[in-house]
Amino acid sequence: FPFPLLHSIQVDYLTPSSPNDPNSHRRMGGVATRYLECLCSPFLCNDSAAATTTAIIPPTIQIFPKPTHDFRLPTDLSTPLVLIGPGTGIAPFLGFLSHRRAQISSLESKQAAEVASEGTWRGGYELDPEELNISNSEARGLNLAVDYMRKQRHGEIDLFFGCRYRDHDWLYEKEVEEFRTMGIVSRSYNAFSREEGQEKMYVQTIMLKDEACGSRLVDMITKQMASVYICGDGNAMGRDVQEAITRLLAEKKFGKQSDEREATEKAVEYVDQMKRSGRFVLDIWS
Repeated sequence: FPFPLLHSIQVDYLTPSSPNDPNSHRRMGGVATRYLECLCSPFLCNDSAAATTTAIIPPTIQIFPKPTHDFRLPTDLSTPLVLIGPGTGIAPFLGFLSHRRAQISSLESKQAAEVASEGTWRGGYELDPEELNISNSEARGLNLAVDYMRKQRHGEIDLFFGCRYRDHDWLYEKEVEEFRTMGIVSRSYNAFSREEGQEKMYVQTIMLKDEACGSRLVDMITKQMASVYICGDGNAMGRDVQEAITRLLAEKKFGKQSDEREATEKAVEYVDQMKRSGRFVLDIWS
């Protein structure tokens, strides 16, 4: 398959332009973007010979999908969730929150029953509301699953997010605020590590320094039996967050009955048990 030759094309990956930011509108190259640029460069230059050779032997890109069977929402809607996703780690949690919103916003029983009735209607094309007069008791019989969902109590969700700059990197602030307004997200903790004139803050810093946050986190994990999800950088963040949670458990759950060393051992075992039971799930990369 002969690829058409492209001439006089330059590809740049630029940050958004801001008149007040001297670092904006600069060229950015990530691991993937530069790799793809190298593969595609023969098509993006005026070297006809190079482009023709590449067209004959097109480049291949190796992709290694890593499916996960654990990193998904609990089936029980009432299970509280602790979502920890600094940086790009926030991405799957937006899907989690959207799914939870869809679960909570399921059709009312009567509405769903009327939809079901319309699907089996054998009358004329024009439907009169009186012809589909569904009582509440009939609705319950027609849509037991929706009734069951409505009676379920949905668990609280605490979301932890971190990035360098609030204005540059907190891309989903509006979406998270909407989830909070709707009651999907109960608490949102945000850490910014490069804000001018402020102390470097990471998600684990908030957990350890904010007394109310730390106590709530331990309560959700040990009393409400929350599921914990961590997504993002595995070089430092994943390790540091686990250590912070272990330290909180050692201090607030086991510290009163044990010395420091024994409390830490119990906290480590508690987290390991959570992992074995699927209540402490990680999706991290290096």
